[in-house]
Amino acid sequence: MDFLMSNVFLKVDILLLVFVRFLGLFVTSPVFGGRNVPNYSKIGFSLIISTLLLSVKQNITVSYDNHVIGYALLIMKELIIGMLLGFVVYLILSVFYLAGQLIDYQIGFTMVSVMDPLSQIQVPVTGNFYYLLVLILFLITNGHHKLIQALFYSYDVLPIGEAVFTNQLTGSYIHIVANSFVIAFKIASPFITVVLILDVALAVLARTVPQLNMFVVGLPLRLLLGLACLFIVASLLSSIFSYVSNELFSELFKVIKGLIP
Repeated sequence: MDFLMSNVFLKVDILLLVFVRFLGLFVTSPVFGGRNVPNYSKIGFSLIISTLLLSVKQNITVSYDNHVIGYALLIMKELIIGMLLGFVVYLILSVFYLAGQLIDYQIGFTMVSVMDPLSQIQVPVTGNFYYLLVLILFLITNGHHKLIQALFYSYDVLPIGEAVFTNQLTGSYIHIVANSFVIAFKIASPFITVVLILDVALAVLARTVPQLNMFVVGLPLRLLLGLACLFIVASLLSSIFSYVSNELFSELFKVIKGLIP
């Protein structure tokens, strides 16, 4: 312990730079950055992880202009790197919110939204249901451990102060956003298909029996079929999460490589 603390005190400038990169990740990522997580917990956890990393990777060095402005710019750069990595996690996991919005539109839940305590915004009911299940799966499968490991890995390929913001990084984020829409549509596609078949059947029935009120019949049927499909897809959520998790860490490493000069 004395050896650990002595190294921290000797490299307090490096410790602060490592600390802000971890803090940027923990502030923006959904798992650690929720508003229900106290700020003191985020700061303390970032400091503990930074201390451990500095004790393990003792060869970390940094060079900057020998004045306050040069060091402050380096701090801002490291903070932005951490926030960029955490934003990748936020974008990928927000796929389930987008899918929930599409699903709610199909089954008639668009008029009902709930307040998400993590982001303090109105979110779709189905999207919030899927999102909470995915967060549980993320914690059960030690996804938060892999997230911290990815940040540890970033110091091997992206030393402090050597990040470069290139067009490749912008292209990576564009690809993440585009791929998120594709994944969300795939998740919602069973609901879209079921509702489309139901609408066709009701249209044929309306032509056959014009005296029947299709609105009164169709709305409960749409809701029942939507709920049945919801629970069927929920049983397959572990497989969907496995695919999304692989995409998450693949895109995360692409963004890290996009920052390499």
